[in-house]
Amino acid sequence: MKQQDLIEEYFIPGDWLEIANQILKGRGVVLVLGATDTGKSICSLLFANFWAKHGRKVGIVDVDMGQSDLGPPTTMGMVVINKPIKSLGEVSADILYFVGSTSPLDYFLPTVCGTKKLIDEGKKREAEIIIVDTTGLVKGALGRTLKENMIDIVSPCHIIALQRKDELEHILKFFVLNEDVFIHRLSPCTEVRRKTYFQRREAREEKYREYFKQASSLKIDLDHLNIRGSYYYSGIALDEEDLSFLEKTLMTEVIYGEKTPEGIFIIVKERLPERLSGLFRIKKRFNIENIIIAEEDKFKNLLVSLDDQQGFVVSLGIIQEFDFKRKIFTIYTPLKDVSTIFSVKFGAIKIDLDGKELGKISPGE
Repeated sequence: MKQQDLIEEYFIPGDWLEIANQILKGRGVVLVLGATDTGKSICSLLFANFWAKHGRKVGIVDVDMGQSDLGPPTTMGMVVINKPIKSLGEVSADILYFVGSTSPLDYFLPTVCGTKKLIDEGKKREAEIIIVDTTGLVKGALGRTLKENMIDIVSPCHIIALQRKDELEHILKFFVLNEDVFIHRLSPCTEVRRKTYFQRREAREEKYREYFKQASSLKIDLDHLNIRGSYYYSGIALDEEDLSFLEKTLMTEVIYGEKTPEGIFIIVKERLPERLSGLFRIKKRFNIENIIIAEEDKFKNLLVSLDDQQGFVVSLGIIQEFDFKRKIFTIYTPLKDVSTIFSVKFGAIKIDLDGKELGKISPGE
């Protein structure tokens, strides 16, 4: 039976039926583990449909911020259903959490934190069973670290492991003796086709285009908002005398500067040469060890999230223009009313207004 038929008929394969019925009798969180292209999303949807068909209120948490079915790339989403659906594409997420990257690498804490927050929201909305569709990062030390800590924080009652041979055993072995967690090992969905890097990128860009198709430019005053994900606006702004000293020492235009707990954060007009003299003088003047220098262009086309007070997405935006001294940014966004914005969270992905990915920056850069 083909993948589309499975979803349209809400069909549960025979060896999955016993597991579905076992979970149906209880409540709690179900975590779906698997490498890339093992069918985690199909598995999550089939199980969720089965439980919804049998009268359960089911929360679906999509943690795959690269190929999300519930929200635009860089976000994780949650929706509660009470009847079967053909795909997550036909429903709108009840809530979104912005990770800021299309991969959990370098973003383990936001990934785990966001997953827990989305699960908690599902419980508040009275979901009886919450199934979590995780990312495909499972290999090596990084995969082990992410998934072990996610399991510890999420505390699932059931783990559904979709694995080829024994590729998840390095993660599962730490939980086999835990009597509070039931582990169900299943073979990957055979109908799933492996996607190339270019196919995944093309899919992400199409989702960006769809998300921003009704967007327009909006000026946002950051002076009354929390700023997250950047050194910018995290310290004390330098005065004109200090900025003049930096310009003379670095021999370039310094647009903005702050003294932060990490050191001195400087935004410059152009990329500095590889070898710089005068860094020792800067460290001595400000009594710091670290000098963090970012080019102005790093902020251009950067994807950001405009969040509410609980840290969930109100709207995404693309930075177009910036006045660092006045703390006013022009952001391309579908949002029309800024009254619900509590914070701006900087991401790592740069895209143009047509959704094309332009690259990424390092965390905090």
